[in-house]
Amino acid sequence: MKKIIDVARYEYTHHVTKRRFWIALLGIPVGFLLIMGLSVLFSFMSFDRTPVGYIDQAKLITQPQEVPENLGLFDDFIELIPYTDAETARADVENGVIQGYVVIPLGYQSTYQVTYFSNKQPSSDVTSTINLLLRDNLLLQEQIPNLERIEAGSTVALESLDGSQTSDGTGWYRIFVPLLVGILYFILVMSSSGYLLQSLVEEKQNRTMEIMITSVTPNQLMIGKIIGNLGVGFTQILVWVLIIAVGLLSFKDKLPFLSDMKLSGGFMLISLALLVLSFVVVAGIFAIIGAIMSTMEEAQSVNSMVVLPIMLPFYFFQTFFTNPNGVIPKIFSYFPLSAPLSLSLRMAFTSVPAWEIVLVFLIQIVSIVLVFRLSGIAFRRGLLEYNKRLKLRDLFVKEVSHG
Repeated sequence: MKKIIDVARYEYTHHVTKRRFWIALLGIPVGFLLIMGLSVLFSFMSFDRTPVGYIDQAKLITQPQEVPENLGLFDDFIELIPYTDAETARADVENGVIQGYVVIPLGYQSTYQVTYFSNKQPSSDVTSTINLLLRDNLLLQEQIPNLERIEAGSTVALESLDGSQTSDGTGWYRIFVPLLVGILYFILVMSSSGYLLQSLVEEKQNRTMEIMITSVTPNQLMIGKIIGNLGVGFTQILVWVLIIAVGLLSFKDKLPFLSDMKLSGGFMLISLALLVLSFVVVAGIFAIIGAIMSTMEEAQSVNSMVVLPIMLPFYFFQTFFTNPNGVIPKIFSYFPLSAPLSLSLRMAFTSVPAWEIVLVFLIQIVSIVLVFRLSGIAFRRGLLEYNKRLKLRDLFVKEVSHG
């Protein structure tokens, strides 16, 4: 065990002291924060101060919105104008007096859903202003039925003036976590696993591995290298998540849609845990590739075959959106390389049974065991073939015949 830890420690320090590691570690979150800053700028530049109307069928609004005096250029205030009938409000939308109007229906407190009528999507500022008005008035009631639900805000369903386009209003933010998981997963594989692949191929080419196995067994060397590179990857994940979290919290007040997102802690935990397990599988696969390939060019040609399944769910996004429990989304959820993004997308659009989530995790664990076993075999056989590209079929045949 000590020799495995020594190899892992060497592998970890060898990579984290390189300039390439620090460029990837800091460059990606800096790029993310830059994008967030540009989003704030574009949000301000495109801010529409045209008032919004509302029709209070539920008779909940007893305290009208207060209009502050002397509004400045940088004040993101949207006036809410009360209406008594939809015809007048619709006419004012068509004449440009208001940008849209909200209907607060009877029985609102059983659904906490309102409908926004307009010919364009409401900005996050509009939905935040509506939620603020409703929350302030609901909190004035003598008996507050559901404080937690009131603080969570309303679901704003959308409908065009002619009724041709509708939306349930649950928001684009449902794909925020899957998108974040997919991006982190892809970058992690492209950067961290590349370290392992390059290290193995280079050490085979310069015969350094021959010297190393005089003091450790091939299995110890392989496991230590994988653990060390996993440590590099997890360091990147931890730093990225912390910086992204700080960025999101810092820009929360400037980007109201961030406060509108209703994200489940369990959803995020499952998505990140699955990302970690899949990354372990990928690391094992790259160890196999590095052990059986004789040159970096050959290894990189096979590398794309590993990366492609990771991004496949993005190409089938429409299928996940329209039929998240269909055959293709389920197959992608069970396949170890595409599981993190696939299961996250399915959980974003539908309710996934608990047994199915457990099954996905079991498949990942079994895959880790199999890949590690296979990488150990590949390592032992690959050490004997420095100048020859081994095939998986030949690898198994040789291992059986020698056993």
